[in-house]
Amino acid sequence: MTIVGVIVAAGASTRMGRPKQLLEIGGRPLLQWVVDAAEASRLDQVVVVTGHDADEVRAAVTLGRSVWAHNPDPDRGTMSSFRAGLAVAAPADAVVKLVCDQPEVTSDLIDGVVGLWDAAIHRASLVAYEDGDGHPLLISAPPLAEIIDEDGDRLLWSGVAANPEHVGRFTARRLRPTDINTEEDLRMATIRLGYDPSPAPPIA
Repeated sequence: MTIVGVIVAAGASTRMGRPKQLLEIGGRPLLQWVVDAAEASRLDQVVVVTGHDADEVRAAVTLGRSVWAHNPDPDRGTMSSFRAGLAVAAPADAVVKLVCDQPEVTSDLIDGVVGLWDAAIHRASLVAYEDGDGHPLLISAPPLAEIIDEDGDRLLWSGVAANPEHVGRFTARRLRPTDINTEEDLRMATIRLGYDPSPAPPIA
């Protein structure tokens, strides 16, 4: 079985007002956190999809075994970026969707979702956190093929909701990773990752 990870990092970060892919926690850009987790996991391939601010993002993030993909029209939404990632990925039996603004997603969570997935019974698998389902989200190739040409930021999750009996859930005894869309989200994620959220004092 071949399982590919696609990290969606193409958005314009309109709510944040600056590229959230490059916001730092512990000296690492948010996207670097996700790339590092994916590369440390059992995923067979990792594709990182850029869009807005692509040159700046690529200059700030170091890839190991991952490869870049680019979405020339990222304003079409998440599925357009997902398609751009799959276009450069190897043929896969399942795809794990990851997002650039969840640095709390670890390689253990990715491996948990991958290890739980059973192609014979699951259309998808995900993480069941204490406060609800969340990423990483694995989608098997057959159901993904049914919707890959459609658009909609919640399309993958809608498919999960429509077929709950065919969804595997890896249990994590912790809260869902913070979606970082505001400065407060960044502060909370920084604390949860064990770093001081206070800005560095100015150099005298």
